[in-house]
Amino acid sequence: MAYNSAPNSPTPNSLPKEKTFGNKLFARLRVAIESDVPHIYKLRQRLAAHHNIIHLLNSTEASIASGLFNPKFNHVTALIVDVSPISFPPTHDFEINILGTKEIDLKSPFIDEEMDEFKVDHNRDIFIAGYIMYYPCFSSFYEKSVFNFENLYIRECYRGKKFGKWMFSAMAFEATRTGISAINWYTSEWNKSAIEFYTNLGARVCDDFRMLTLTGKALEAFDDDSNI
Repeated sequence: MAYNSAPNSPTPNSLPKEKTFGNKLFARLRVAIESDVPHIYKLRQRLAAHHNIIHLLNSTEASIASGLFNPKFNHVTALIVDVSPISFPPTHDFEINILGTKEIDLKSPFIDEEMDEFKVDHNRDIFIAGYIMYYPCFSSFYEKSVFNFENLYIRECYRGKKFGKWMFSAMAFEATRTGISAINWYTSEWNKSAIEFYTNLGARVCDDFRMLTLTGKALEAFDDDSNI
């Protein structure tokens, strides 16, 4: 959240220093690791709440961990944007695959009220700002596989800093590098800002198709093989 001269807006001197980003914001893009799963799950819950479908969300931390790190499903990828008020120290941790870093000049200080909840390293001021998840799948329509773009979420105080484009571009770069034919995903019709964001990146809205889903009792009804 940026602060300006609006009435009752807190001044920089009144912001809690321990949760404030001042003039600089340092960011890095990396591949998710298993310790990120609790954070990814919390962000996934917020994405569902944003779309008013939290009551339909049935995933768990265990199911997300299995999807990302079980050898049977090792093609699912999640990328993470970490942020810090100071530059990232050199890492010799071979488990962390860093794809890029950025240094952002802030127009005004802002607060991250959830710093503690999304802290990556308890010994350093590094916090998760958002994530993207995607995976390749077979397509009988294209000659080669496609990416299914599962979801993307950025915490509110970090929006407007081009992290979404950064993560999307990294996914698209991998698609071109590995010969993927297309990236497919769904966006809510009411989410005009998301549609504008994606179309500005070159995406095309397919009005001829509708997403259908079969789940819950409707799916369980097929458990009786007498109907086959």
